Amino acid sequence: MPINHAMWAHGHSMAVENPSALVSEWRAGFFIRTIGRAGSTNWFHFGIPTPVIVDDDRLTIDSALVRLKSAGRGARVTHVHVFDGERRVAAHDGLSVAPTGWEMLRWPVPGRPEVLWGVGVTLGVAFSGASDAENTLELASAGVDFFG
Repeated sequence: MPINHAMWAHGHSMAVENPSALVSEWRAGFFIRTIGRAGSTNWFHFGIPTPVIVDDDRLTIDSALVRLKSAGRGARVTHVHVFDGERRVAAHDGLSVAPTGWEMLRWPVPGRPEVLWGVGVTLGVAFSGASDAENTLELASAGVDFFG
């Protein structure tokens, strides 16, 4: 079955849940660079433009995708959660994702639930490096694949 829509949000639109747990954030035309405080965790939120009904068909959520790179193991994604409105439709926990080059990573949404309200992708991030350089995470974008 072909993907009907792939919708993305740019990294510089990301919302940081706990800004005080960051040393800094820098938003540029091409990404957001975050530097976390050593020993901290945080949640990063992306609101995804969401087509709910297309040509009288309610869409379903297939997968969440993120394009990012890390300075190394000191800045890593530990959780990927996908929400439709207030309902969490996917939780990928216990991760340790820290690509040192730009990568697009995909996480499935089990059961392909119907879209009702609007989709958000939330990343749990842990910062455990010994320096700001080791606690740097850059995010270019996040998206969702939809099926009709």
